[in-house]
Amino acid sequence: MANNAFDAMNASAGNDMYVTGGSITSSEYEQNMNPEDQRKYETLLMDEFMSAYSSDPHKGGLDFKHWLGSLNFELLRERALKFDDIMAGNNGSQRLMRMPDGRPLEDAGMLQRLAHLHTGRIEDLAEIVSTMEPQKSPQQDPQFREPAGYMAPQGPPTVGE
Repeated sequence: MANNAFDAMNASAGNDMYVTGGSITSSEYEQNMNPEDQRKYETLLMDEFMSAYSSDPHKGGLDFKHWLGSLNFELLRERALKFDDIMAGNNGSQRLMRMPDGRPLEDAGMLQRLAHLHTGRIEDLAEIVSTMEPQKSPQQDPQFREPAGYMAPQGPPTVGE
């Protein structure tokens, strides 16, 4: 009898999830992205993991690959849930910025959001990233964030005469 209830819940959840475990059975990354979109997704994954690595106060002397292999994915899931709760509250982003652990919460939240485009599990994202060379993408370099030829204004703004 219990199996029939779970089967009914799973059927009502659609093709994306099993209600019993929350794992995604259809990966947007593997099944619906073209190779160019997959490459962009992988670059975004690396950027997010590099950001998490850079802001991790507990990494000590670990290099990126060793840090990646030592991640506590259950802790990341808990942080992602806390991030979602804070962001759903009043003034969530401002509250998050004032928190001493705001950055690690944000990193976990972003990783979990990216995981929803694959299997739903951050550890599966770490597996993808572990096969890549750790580096920041050009998008993280500040010189690539400004349009070509853009020069920041110097001094105070002038008022028309």
